[in-house]
Amino acid sequence: MKKYERLIPKLIEHMKNSQEWGSFWPFAHLPFAYNESAAMDYFPLTMDEALKRGFRWRDEEEKAPSVEKVIPASQLPDRIQDIPDDVLQWVITCETSGKSFRIIKQELDFYRRMHLPLPREHPEARHKRRMGMRNPYKLWMRSCSKCGNKIETSFAPERKENVYCEECYLKEVY
Repeated sequence: MKKYERLIPKLIEHMKNSQEWGSFWPFAHLPFAYNESAAMDYFPLTMDEALKRGFRWRDEEEKAPSVEKVIPASQLPDRIQDIPDDVLQWVITCETSGKSFRIIKQELDFYRRMHLPLPREHPEARHKRRMGMRNPYKLWMRSCSKCGNKIETSFAPERKENVYCEECYLKEVY
């Protein structure tokens, strides 16, 4: 430990001289490709844009496992009670992306316990759909729907939702 502590000032000095100090990791050292990271969710780039900026891109298609039954999601029973236990051995083809996915035992147990139908979309398609429901990273000036005070909100002016200032919101909720 003492050896490391003596080495720290030398490492910092070297990094400052090489202009590495205070910089992000070089993209080549990142563990995931751009489109596999949360950066893609918050700051989406096309493959060309990401590659031009020096990021890696993963474009491999995952191979469907060898199973006895491949079923299009549209042919899944609507009711979880009608899903047989051997669904764990099936490959399901996503209605949206055409990608293959499987259901694991813990997932099936959850859907049964909560009386939910099996998903029809690949997990990535579900994630992309959920991320698309978020408000953009932009603030607009609007008026509170109750008191009329000016507030900043992530709800665009053309949207129909009521927006409240903090004070009116707290009165409404509590």
